Amino acid sequence: MPEAMLEIVELENGEVVLRRADSSAGSSEPFVRVSFSEEAKALINGQSAQLGRMMISMGLQAVARAHAEAIKEAIEAGELSEDDSDDDSAIPPNTRLH
Repeated sequence: MPEAMLEIVELENGEVVLRRADSSAGSSEPFVRVSFSEEAKALINGQSAQLGRMMISMGLQAVARAHAEAIKEAIEAGELSEDDSDDDSAIPPNTRLH
């Protein structure tokens, strides 16, 4: 699977989504959607777009950390060499984050 550039955007309906950067014309379903109820929006003083972006960003960071840890464990277990971990083919392309 080729690498995809991802973007976090707020849609017209107020949802904050993670999607492929080339999907702005609606060509694919977002990977993640964050939406807030009216009550929640009031509690966070209308900052739902910023909070949604932060939530998605933190999730991506957690995935990247987990992936790095999995590579480290594979190297320690002898399932992957350090040289292999530098090779892009050793890293599943669907786990690359941009």
